Amino acid sequence: MLVLAGQMLGQANEYLNFLYQYMPLPDRTDYDRAFYERNVALSLQARREMPWGNMVPEREFRHFVVPVRVNNEHLDNSREVFYRTLKPRVKGMTMSEAVLEVNHWCHEHVTYRPSDARTSSPLATVRTAYGRCGEESTLLVAALRSVGIPARQVYTPRWAHTDDNHAWVEAWADGAWHFLGACEPEPVLDLGWFNESASRAMLMHTKVFGQYDGPEEIVSQTDCYTEINVTGNYAPTARIDVYVNDAQGHPAAGALVEFKLYNYAEFYTVAMKATDAEGHAWLTAGRGDLLVWASKDGQMGVKPVSVGHNEIVTITLGKDALPESCAIDVTPPVASGLLPVVTDEQRQKNNRRLAVEDSLRRAYEATMPAEAWRGNYATIQQFIKEVPNKLMAQRLLSVISEKDLRDIPLDVLKDNQVSQVDTSDIYLRYVLNPRVENEWLTPYKAPLRQLLSDLKSPSELVMWCKQNITIEREWRSDDGHLHGTNPQQLRMEPMSVFREGKTDALGRNIFFVSAARSLGWPARINEVDGRLQYYQQGRWHDVSFDKQQATRATSPSRTFSLGYNVKPPYVDDPKYYIHFTLSRIVDGRLQLLTYPEEATWSSDFEKGVQLEPGEYLLTTGTRMASGKVLTHLDRFKVDKYDKQLFLSLRESDEDVQVIGSLNAENIYHDLGEDADKSLLATAGRGYYIVGIVAPNHEPTNHTLRDIAACKQGFEDWGRKMVLLFENEDAAQRFNRDEFAGLPSTIVWGIDKDGKVLQEIRENMKLTSDALPIFVVCDSFNRVVHIQQGYTINLGEQLLKVIKKL
Repeated sequence: MLVLAGQMLGQANEYLNFLYQYMPLPDRTDYDRAFYERNVALSLQARREMPWGNMVPEREFRHFVVPVRVNNEHLDNSREVFYRTLKPRVKGMTMSEAVLEVNHWCHEHVTYRPSDARTSSPLATVRTAYGRCGEESTLLVAALRSVGIPARQVYTPRWAHTDDNHAWVEAWADGAWHFLGACEPEPVLDLGWFNESASRAMLMHTKVFGQYDGPEEIVSQTDCYTEINVTGNYAPTARIDVYVNDAQGHPAAGALVEFKLYNYAEFYTVAMKATDAEGHAWLTAGRGDLLVWASKDGQMGVKPVSVGHNEIVTITLGKDALPESCAIDVTPPVASGLLPVVTDEQRQKNNRRLAVEDSLRRAYEATMPAEAWRGNYATIQQFIKEVPNKLMAQRLLSVISEKDLRDIPLDVLKDNQVSQVDTSDIYLRYVLNPRVENEWLTPYKAPLRQLLSDLKSPSELVMWCKQNITIEREWRSDDGHLHGTNPQQLRMEPMSVFREGKTDALGRNIFFVSAARSLGWPARINEVDGRLQYYQQGRWHDVSFDKQQATRATSPSRTFSLGYNVKPPYVDDPKYYIHFTLSRIVDGRLQLLTYPEEATWSSDFEKGVQLEPGEYLLTTGTRMASGKVLTHLDRFKVDKYDKQLFLSLRESDEDVQVIGSLNAENIYHDLGEDADKSLLATAGRGYYIVGIVAPNHEPTNHTLRDIAACKQGFEDWGRKMVLLFENEDAAQRFNRDEFAGLPSTIVWGIDKDGKVLQEIRENMKLTSDALPIFVVCDSFNRVVHIQQGYTINLGEQLLKVIKKL
C-alpha cells in the first residue's frame, strides 16, 4: 500500500482535485474516490522513481500522465499492474528508448484485430491478446503513463483517401512529442505504416483532460476536456475561415459549423465549431476537399470547399441550403512527408525482436481453449457449470457479442440467468440480452427488479423516469465552449443512474431499457434511428420523455425503396456504408441511419425499408483508386405516401490504361511447393495480381479481409493472386489461420532477393515504403493498376478494375 506524507500528500490532493474538477459525470459515479486516490499516488510514485521524472514539465505531467482515462474504455487498475511489469524492463533507458521498449512489450501481448465500437479496458485487451487500433492505442497510452511518460491518443476521425479511421499514440520524450503505431514497434520513433496515410489526412486531433493551455490549436473546449488539432505534425495544412449569415444577411452568431469529410458513403463531421458574434468560425486542416455544413434554428447552408484554395467561405442560411440533387467531386490531399532514416541493421534487429514477440504471444494464445471466449474461458465455464437452466444459459451466450464474451464478468452472467424457458427472438434480444448500447456491462437486473417492483407497465416506468431522473443537458456559451457534465458521452452505469437520480439523455435511455428488461418487458434503443422503444401487444411503442403523452405507437411509417440499373462491369449490388447511406435531417443537421453492415440494395432497399415522416438525404459515392470520390446527393421528404428514388452511382469514363511494367519472369519462392518459380510459371498467360504484404500489419490485415469478402468474385475470375512476403522472417511471423475464407486462387510466396518489390518501386516510381502494394498486371509485363498502403474495400476496387479488362 502506498503511503504519502507531507509535501507528497499535498501534491496528491492537488492532482485529485484536478481530476474531480474536470471529471465527467459517469467517472464520478461509476468509480469510487479510492480508485482515483490510488492512481494519483501511482503517478507520483512513477515521477519519483523513474529517472526522467524530474524532466517532465508540470503541464505535460498534469494533463498526460495523471489522468486515468484515455478514450471511452472501462477503467481498470492497469496502471498498477503495468508499473510493476514495466519499471524493471525500462531500467537504464533514455525516455525515447523506453517509449520504444514499452511498445515492444505491448506488441508481445497484443496484435491487431477489428471489432465493435466498445473500447475494452487495457487489461481486457492484454488478456485477449488482440484489439482494434483504438484499443491498442489506449493500451499503449496507459502503459506509457504508468511509467511516468506523458502520452496521448491521436485520432483521425476519418481518412480522406480511403474509408475507415485510425488511432495511434504520441509520447513526450526528451523535450518533444513523437508518434508511433501502438503495438506495431518500429526501430525508431516518428515512423509507422500510416506515415503516408497521415500525410493525406484532413484532420488529426486528440482530447486532453481538463483546460489545456498548450501551443496546439484548440478545436473545441468543454467542461471536461480540450480537443486540440495536431494535423500540422503530419501533413501540409491551410486555414479556412467560414462566415455564416442568417437569411437577412446578418451575422449568425452561435451557428454550428460542421466540417464534413466523405467516408463510408456519408459526409462525416470531423470537426464542429460554433460561430462567434461576427458569425465567424475557422479550422486548420489538410489541403483537400471538405463539405462545410452550417445550421441554426432549423435552417442550414452548405458549401463544398477545397482547403488551401478557398481561404474564406461565406454561407447564408436558407439561401445556400443543399439542393434537391447535386453531384460533388471530393479530392483528398496528395501524399507528402519524409520518413526518418532506418539502417539495415536497425531493421533486421527490430524484425528479430518482432518474431520473438509474435511467438510469445502465440504461445499464450495457444493456451486459450475456446477462440470465442479468448481470455475469459474460465469465467464462462464456471457460469455454465453453476447455472441451473443450461438451455437458457446457452441462449444467453448466443446473444452476447463476441467482445462481451471475452471480458464479461461472472456476476453479470449470473445476474442474467433465468428459470423460465423462452427462446423467442424478441425475448432473447430485448429482454435476456444485458447489452443496451456500448456501455460497460454490470449487474443491474436483480437489484432493479427489486427496487422497481411496484411498477406494473412500461408506461409507468416512463413516468417514473420523468419524475426521478434529472437530465444534465449540454449548452454552448457565446465563446463556443460546450458546457455539460458528460460531453464525451460516456455511458453511465444503470445502477449509478438510479442511485444519483441524474444523467444525460443517453444515460436515461440506457437506464430505461435496462430497467424494462429487468422487469421482463422487451425494450431497445432502435438500432437504425436511435428511437427509444418498448414492445407491447405485438408492436413497438416510441417513448418520449419531453411530451405530455409519454408513449405512443410508432409513427405510421412509409415504404422507401431504391431503383438501380445494374451496369456491368460496375457495381452489381451496391452496399450500405460503401456505396450509399441514408441520413435524416433534423433541425438542419444530419443523423445517419445505422442499418446493419451487411445491408445491400438488393437485400434491403430494392423492396423497401420503413421510414418515419421527415426530411432525408441519400448520399452515394464511387471511390477511385487515387482516393478521389464521385458523390451524388438527393434530398427528399417522406410524408403521406411511399417514396422511391433512383440510386445513382457515378462512374469515371476513363478506361484502364497501361501505367507501368513488371517482369513476369521474376523469380519468387513458392511456399506451397517449397520451390523457386517465376510469376509467369504460376500465373500462366493473361492477367494476374501480385501483392507485397506484411505480417501482423493493420493495413495488410484490412486488405486480406477485404479480399476474403470478395472471394467469389476472384474465384469466378479464376486468375492467380500471388501474395509475397519481403523475406522468410516475415513469412514465418504471418498466421494464415486468422484469415479464413480467402480465395483459393491465392498463392503464397517470398520475394526472393527482393527483386519483385524493387522493380515495382522503380518502374512505378514509388516514393513511399508503405505496404501492402497490389498490382494488376499481365504476362506481357504490363501493369494496369497499382494500389499502395492503407486502402479499405481493396477487394472491390480490384474486381472493378478486373471487370474492365
